[in-house]
Amino acid sequence: MPVTIHDLAKLAGLNASTISRALRNDPRVRKSTRELVRELARRHGYTPNLPARQLAAGRTGNIWFSFGSPQAAIELETAMALNDLVTRGKYDLQLVLHNNSPERLRQHLNKLCQKVADGVLVIPPGDTDACAGLTGLVNSLPVPVIMVDRYWAELECPVVTSDNREPVRRMIDRCVEWGARSFYLEYAGSNPVSRNRAEAARACLAERNLPVLPYPDSGRIDNELPAAVLGNSGSFTPTGRAELYGAFFDGCDNSALRSFRHVIVCRQNFPAIAERAASILFGLLHDPEAEAPAFTEIPPREFLEL
Repeated sequence: MPVTIHDLAKLAGLNASTISRALRNDPRVRKSTRELVRELARRHGYTPNLPARQLAAGRTGNIWFSFGSPQAAIELETAMALNDLVTRGKYDLQLVLHNNSPERLRQHLNKLCQKVADGVLVIPPGDTDACAGLTGLVNSLPVPVIMVDRYWAELECPVVTSDNREPVRRMIDRCVEWGARSFYLEYAGSNPVSRNRAEAARACLAERNLPVLPYPDSGRIDNELPAAVLGNSGSFTPTGRAELYGAFFDGCDNSALRSFRHVIVCRQNFPAIAERAASILFGLLHDPEAEAPAFTEIPPREFLEL
């Protein structure tokens, strides 16, 4: 049978609580006693009962990652990075799919009220405006919550996202260097990330006295001036007579490339976002009263020209 703390206590002539503290290297136990207990544990092949420790500490040893779809490359990349980080932190990562449904996310968050995990990292559904009704639930959860990439107003939990404003300005400058003299915005999506990109683009273009136009529903651009299309991703194929340039986040479909003379792509640094989010979560798990940064923006990984 496995050796227990109570067995070590009998061998050492100490009580079980002293043995437990000595094995955790508690400074309240004399150094000579700690060394004696560790030697007894080594000699008799004692291994700690991790589930019992977690139960005593009110911990599950699990961290949830709640996201929309494993088919989304960005979310899969984040999940892989988090799995490595969480495993190194001696936790288990559980993937929980909300399928981009605010109602499904609500169901997951309600389960966390029962402390079925020690903390959760969440990439919310793309339409974060539809998640506003979850604000009170998120803010009252008994475990730490970190929002990753997307977020919505009035959240009290930490948010780790990309720096969106400076990359937009950089991509606009490159399109101007190529010759673009008018700009079409295609930052679709009901979330602050898209709105931040659109606001940054309008401010940058206003400084340069360049026209800003909504992307046409037809996708046809007949502007006589060379034009650039700014979007969240290059998954559309505009047509028309205008000379076109593209500036997108994270990628551009091969079929769309044929519509543009040049394309610049900003690749967000999701492994770095995952690392920062995990670091904040581990800090809160270690000290729930610690002051965590409310909002962290991570610079992009790189810019590619296609």
